[in-house]
Amino acid sequence: MTSKTVGTIVVTFNRKKMLKECIENLLAQSYKNQEILIIDNASTDGTKEYIEKLIDDKKVFYFNTGKNMGGAGGFNFGVREAMKRGYDYLWLMDDDTIADDKNALKVLVDKAAFLKDDFSFLAGLVKWTDGGLCAMNIPKFDEHGWHDKYSLFKKEIVPIETSTFVSFFANTKIVKKAGLPIKDFFIYGDDWEYCLRMRQFAQPYMVVNSFVTHKMAVNSNASIVECPAERIKRCYYDYRNQGYVIRKYGKKKDKMRRKYLYFAFVWNILVRAENKRLKRLHTLNKGYFQGMFFNPKIEKL
Repeated sequence: MTSKTVGTIVVTFNRKKMLKECIENLLAQSYKNQEILIIDNASTDGTKEYIEKLIDDKKVFYFNTGKNMGGAGGFNFGVREAMKRGYDYLWLMDDDTIADDKNALKVLVDKAAFLKDDFSFLAGLVKWTDGGLCAMNIPKFDEHGWHDKYSLFKKEIVPIETSTFVSFFANTKIVKKAGLPIKDFFIYGDDWEYCLRMRQFAQPYMVVNSFVTHKMAVNSNASIVECPAERIKRCYYDYRNQGYVIRKYGKKKDKMRRKYLYFAFVWNILVRAENKRLKRLHTLNKGYFQGMFFNPKIEKL
């Protein structure tokens, strides 16, 4: 029987050294029936020239988006391109994701076969550089469904609700139904929304013995209260996109929690933020209130 094909999608922007390490580890995977699609958000650091020899591998394909579309736009571009190529599965990750376990992909493919493709997506276990869990890549577990599928635990498969686009293994049968990630998110929340959309068609799972390392500079998920001054503007997308996702998929308790957190953030910015308090408040307000009306387009295949 012919082995299943995997299209591995890596979105990058101005991190050529990290990207090179990412690609080298992907090429070293024990599961060989994969092609690697590099989606470059118009890097200006000579990314393409730096990885030219890897592109010549015939397993690595390079695409320049022509402009910085953010992570959301990059994954939208990558999933669209990969679906044209007819892969059985897609494996999504950022350029600072290092598949240092050579069996990370094989384990995902094996679990997909065990599940007989009855899943929307699988999430690998994402570690940080110290070997512990990466804080921003911890899935949300399915609190209501896990007890119905507890027999899968001994197979190291756990039901979840959402994950991130770091070792995100998608079933293309479900991608065809769900459509593409929302490019208008730019950054933040695109993976959260996509998980909830895919979950409408089939159960997602975490595979706890498929490991990658996410080489973030700091192992934290800093809010607008603590984030560095140069990253404050990026938080706008986070709060705007949250508003859309909660309006579309959230329950009453989620909407109440969003209101509570808004006031909590305002208070903490005023009391705890070390600098740029007015800028932080302006960004929070802009994102929060625009999230009430933000209505991006979901592109179908």
